[in-house]
Amino acid sequence: MERVLGRETNQILNGDFSEKCSAQDFPEAWLPIGGNQATSWKYKQESQTEHVLEISNSTITRAGIVQTVESSLAVGKDEHWLIKVVFKSQQPESKGYLRLYPVNLKGNVMLPWEFSFHPRLEQEKQTQFKQTVGLASNIKFLRLEVGVLGSGKLSICKLLACPLPLKRWKKKSKNEHKAPPLEYIQSIGEILKPIRLATPIPLHVPVNVQAKVHADIRNLTPLRDRIQIYGSGQAPLATSSCGRAQVEIFGHGFQESLEDVTASLTMSSTTTRDVAALGRFSFAIYNFGNLSASVQIEFSPDGLHWAAEGAPREAAPETLIILSSETFLRYTRISYWANGLTHLRVWVQAQN
Repeated sequence: MERVLGRETNQILNGDFSEKCSAQDFPEAWLPIGGNQATSWKYKQESQTEHVLEISNSTITRAGIVQTVESSLAVGKDEHWLIKVVFKSQQPESKGYLRLYPVNLKGNVMLPWEFSFHPRLEQEKQTQFKQTVGLASNIKFLRLEVGVLGSGKLSICKLLACPLPLKRWKKKSKNEHKAPPLEYIQSIGEILKPIRLATPIPLHVPVNVQAKVHADIRNLTPLRDRIQIYGSGQAPLATSSCGRAQVEIFGHGFQESLEDVTASLTMSSTTTRDVAALGRFSFAIYNFGNLSASVQIEFSPDGLHWAAEGAPREAAPETLIILSSETFLRYTRISYWANGLTHLRVWVQAQN
């Protein structure tokens, strides 16, 4: 569906939320994402032509709406796009976000690009957040997600997307976001890249040495004796400007992450972790509440599709349990739930 808005053509299916799902009170082509049991999504019709989706979130994690796979934005061969979020909020401290999931020609979902915005003023009037993006030629679709980041309330009025001609793109270069060839995702580990040394250059120099050596043979001690190595370049032995050898020491690195969550009747999950660069990692869960909770480790190859490993573990009140696995996929997280409200603390500790 296309709706003409001024001089722009909106390419987002049901971007003004005018069409409602027949099975539930929610906009067609959109799904709720994130949040927990206390988060609410209210679909309202404020006038005959205006519909809004109010998101009220009380958790530290994000809560929003995401396009269904079938309604993803088809970017085709258009390299430059303008994305608009029309919203309003009575809470200026609320923080909104926009996520774009690029999908390449092979159907693989790449790492998302995330942008954030603030209402700034406490008002009932609509305001806009605009973002221009540049896409590589191998990007076929963009899947949009928008919502509130952390605790707050935000009303999403419209989502618009239209391709930009080259001339208009140059005018909007201040907001340019060019898709990098390699994407980045926050990780609790650091990738260590080995340094490739240059190949030694063989020298064929005839040497004829005649000398008389008078040496005093004795035991060498580290406090009294030392060896100094001199070099004339950076290969094959790295040296300082005064000729001293440069030595780099490698060892095991330790990484740790801590997250406090509240388990309830609704199954929730912790923050997604990228463990591709980690040799070993484990989860530790401590139950601070008075009710038992169930926890389970999950893995994903792309951060979108998840599978649980093994049976759920019970975290009894005031008890620490450990979850670890020999399974390897790039992303991992912990899913948790309980028969009531109980507070959990989740550690992730790793070696690389």
